[in-house]
Amino acid sequence: MPDSAPIAVCIGEGLISLVAATAGPLEDCRTFHRSLAGAEWNAAIALASAGIRTAVVSRVGDDGFGRFLTDELRRHGVDDTAVEVDPDAPTGLYVKELVPRPDGAVDGAMHYYRTASAASAMSPDTLASPAASAVLDRAALVHLSGITPALSDSALAAQEMLFAERRTQQVLSFDLNWRPALWRGRETEGRALLTDFAHRADIVFCTGSDAAAVFGTADPQELRELLAEPRYLVLTDPGGAVAFDGTERADSDAVDTAVVETVGAGDAFAAGFLAGILTGLSLTGSLARAHRIAARALASTRDHIG
Repeated sequence: MPDSAPIAVCIGEGLISLVAATAGPLEDCRTFHRSLAGAEWNAAIALASAGIRTAVVSRVGDDGFGRFLTDELRRHGVDDTAVEVDPDAPTGLYVKELVPRPDGAVDGAMHYYRTASAASAMSPDTLASPAASAVLDRAALVHLSGITPALSDSALAAQEMLFAERRTQQVLSFDLNWRPALWRGRETEGRALLTDFAHRADIVFCTGSDAAAVFGTADPQELRELLAEPRYLVLTDPGGAVAFDGTERADSDAVDTAVVETVGAGDAFAAGFLAGILTGLSLTGSLARAHRIAARALASTRDHIG
């Protein structure tokens, strides 16, 4: 890929996902399949699959799970040189319980084991490391989410630094990703912090349910009026998406495809839209690309596209 191609940098926690081999209660499941997970890492892999030069800034443990995650990034063509290895803290993980649905698909119920993980120790120093500085200095776009600031005070400080000291050439993309379990007991603080990040981003993604929980509305036009600052605003629901570029609006239906499980589809959708914007597609074209890539994530119980 030419050196002049745009670089996207995704910043957040990579996780090991242990997916139950069969649907049903965890106590009845004997076998689990290992996979890469984490919203920003899923997006990085999807961006790379769309032909965008992509790097991840993060931290993993000095353990087999951490080595697996960085190996997976490289296998999918993602630059892992800015992923620090923590000699003491472990790589975070979660177990995905598959809950059968009447239509034959499954819902994923996540059980997280990420407290005091290596990635929760992300800080401004992480971003100031030579490796992270090198990729951030060349980045055309930085993609973040509402998960990272919930992990720890130092991770919040790192994300705040990216907004406060943004490079002039960078587009900041922010996926709301409201996770109530991460904000338990401090939900009001979490909503205020994520609303502030959304106002300061250039591109904002959110689902209808997350928008209602954080902003108090899932109506596209009301949301556009509430979040007037971002150039792009993208609102998704199971039936499709609405995107704004300034005052321009585009509506689209979801791709008619078989759904195995939905976790990770939103990350793939965001990556597809970002790939469209970075390569000069129209608003409608970027939405179409987002739907196509999201459909690939819907086809398996993995969180990222194959």
